[in-house]
Amino acid sequence: MLVFITPKLENSRIPYSYRARATIPSANIKDSRVSDDINSLQPDDIAVLGKKHSKDDVEYLISKEINYIIDIADDKFDQFQHWRFTIPNANAVTTTCHRLREVIQEETGSNSYVIPDPTERQRGTPKFEVKTNMSAFYYGSDGNYSKIMWPEIKEVLNRVWRHTNIKIMTNVPEHPPKKNKLSKKHGGWWLEPQKRKHYENIGMKQYEELISWDYEKQGKLVEQSDFVVLPVVDDRHSQCKGNNRPIDALQQGRIVLTNPGIPSYDDLADCLYLGHFYESYDLMVNNPKQVISRIKKAQDLIDLHYTPVAVGKKWEQIYEIVKRNNI
Repeated sequence: MLVFITPKLENSRIPYSYRARATIPSANIKDSRVSDDINSLQPDDIAVLGKKHSKDDVEYLISKEINYIIDIADDKFDQFQHWRFTIPNANAVTTTCHRLREVIQEETGSNSYVIPDPTERQRGTPKFEVKTNMSAFYYGSDGNYSKIMWPEIKEVLNRVWRHTNIKIMTNVPEHPPKKNKLSKKHGGWWLEPQKRKHYENIGMKQYEELISWDYEKQGKLVEQSDFVVLPVVDDRHSQCKGNNRPIDALQQGRIVLTNPGIPSYDDLADCLYLGHFYESYDLMVNNPKQVISRIKKAQDLIDLHYTPVAVGKKWEQIYEIVKRNNI
């Protein structure tokens, strides 16, 4: 049996990473289960350990001669030094995207199989209508959100279409950001006082308007939006992200406007708008039929590679490979 081992949860809410990399795939594999008890594994089981596994977990599996797969969904090599032991000793390694696959190879010398995150969202009808007031929606962790230069993005979008409003959903920090941090990425100490105050005021207003992340509410806000905007940066940690965020929006029938920086988004280049925001947004509002066509193309791609059933089949293939190699 393929057994996905997850840490014990302190509450009933199952984190996204557990759902995407354990509960959803397992539910779509005939011979599989999820457990938070590594001691429940039987000799013929094959374990799947997620990013929060420990060195002790792997040493236990090796001592019991239980085969295991390591699933790496984020670039956490600076945080989890034991990965350099646990990954090379695995019977197989899986990951979410090709860039992270390259990093795993660079850091450990191990090859890995790419299995994308499945989308949990219900299929929505493709929709894009140019209106007097356009509504955009952003969602992402605070780690992603905080890297973005929001005043510039809002300014560019409103140059293309005068009334474009952006709602932002993230895991809102407990404390407001410090003023010097708000102006730092716009020049910080080199800004004139008036300009510095301008960015600080914009940043504080935006913080006050942030929407706390909630799975159900995210889905509703996507449905209410005209498009989803996902600006990204290109540091190594960001480059190693999968494309689950644009996939979720496209599954719900909304187009995505983004920029280069995350290689896995390139896999969707024909299904969204990827490039300079000014030119891309201008192209969108002047070609609504093209927008609808790209959403439909994305949903065809989702059916092939990103549904729970499709992702379950990819996991089953790795399961069979490990079983065969153990014969």
